Amino acid sequence: MMLLSSFVFGLVFGSFLNVIIYRLKTPPRRGGTARGIIFGRSFCPECKARLKWFDLIPLLSFIFLRGRCRYCNKTIYWQYPIVEILSGFIWVFVWSLGFEFWNFVYYIFIFSALLVIAVYDFKWKIIPDKIIYPAIAVALIYNFNVSSLLVATAAFLFFFSIYFFSNGKAMGLGDAKLAILIGLFFSPAAASMAFITAFVIGAISGIILIVFGKKTLKSQIAFGPFVVIGATIAFLIYNYG
Repeated sequence: MMLLSSFVFGLVFGSFLNVIIYRLKTPPRRGGTARGIIFGRSFCPECKARLKWFDLIPLLSFIFLRGRCRYCNKTIYWQYPIVEILSGFIWVFVWSLGFEFWNFVYYIFIFSALLVIAVYDFKWKIIPDKIIYPAIAVALIYNFNVSSLLVATAAFLFFFSIYFFSNGKAMGLGDAKLAILIGLFFSPAAASMAFITAFVIGAISGIILIVFGKKTLKSQIAFGPFVVIGATIAFLIYNYG
């Protein structure tokens, strides 16, 4: 019962994360302030029709509407149910670890931030400062120790060197910022596994895309999602392995 409740809360929170992802790129008319991003009215990105409460029920609305807007019949982007489902799993996994309240909040916050970063970077090939900086600040305050600082610094320097010497073609500056967050959040061993896994999966994915003609050697591929995938795998192995 508690697992189901956690999943439902995760679905609801995932709906909120979808709002953040969309409005970080296209803020409401009142401006890109925190209030505008969070509290603006929800609307269809295609026809701009304001959505009713029954259009916003996480996952269920997507199913009942058969993946189409009630007002313009345009296809609803699959990002929305996927983010909601992934958020649901995040809540279930974190709850199952039996953390105390503030540890639970901390892990939910960090993994939710990573989910937003992965989706945003995948769609627009940029890691939003409005997400990465608060996440780094929270991780720094909550997990402040010499070991984490050293790992975060080493990770940043490594990623930044790739960014600098490739003139931003092989790695973005946002990836170096993301490396700081991973270094602060994980133990040295888990962080190392996360980065190695990210590079391996990224390389394999790049090769597959090139072989099937979807990308070329000169194409840019967002690396943030691979870092988040690597971090998730490391988290699961070190907590469930």
